[in-house]
Amino acid sequence: MAQHEEAKALTHPQGAPRGLLLHYMLRKIAQNPCHGYEILQDIESKTDGAWRPGAGSIYPMLKKLVAKGYIKANEGARGADRKVYTITPEGLDAIKEDEKMFMNSGRNMMAMRRLFLELIRPEHLTRFMSEGTKGQFELAQEIVSTKMDLIPPKDREYILREYILNLERQLEWANRVLKEMKPQVEARSRK
Repeated sequence: MAQHEEAKALTHPQGAPRGLLLHYMLRKIAQNPCHGYEILQDIESKTDGAWRPGAGSIYPMLKKLVAKGYIKANEGARGADRKVYTITPEGLDAIKEDEKMFMNSGRNMMAMRRLFLELIRPEHLTRFMSEGTKGQFELAQEIVSTKMDLIPPKDREYILREYILNLERQLEWANRVLKEMKPQVEARSRK
């Protein structure tokens, strides 16, 4: 792959990992039987239009999931040319296995962070930090607001207390760094 194509694959919204799409499709079908076009619309809606996988991605993956026995295709109502996909017991088992992988994905991403940091040029750090931090806070709030009703109250409290503790640690660190920088900034301004 040419260097330009590699860079485009990393930054272009359509360059989301195919594995993520496959896992998402399986989970979406498990939640509610649907057809391929509904999956396209759902992904586009949930990503605010930033990612809309093409039919050339969705339909071959649906065929692959059918071939593996994870889903089955049912012909639509009379006159409808769309297949409605439903989950199978094998598909439910695959989802349970996927959960183990997703539980480790956050830890794996953190392990790769130093490699990622080398790719960010210093002149882009301001934007990266402000957008990245905002994105992390939004993600945490979305996770809490969409999943909390499914979690026992004791676990909810633990999650929120851990979140507060981590925020306080970050605030202490940022204040300490600012305090350490103050003499340097004042020295530069006197010159």
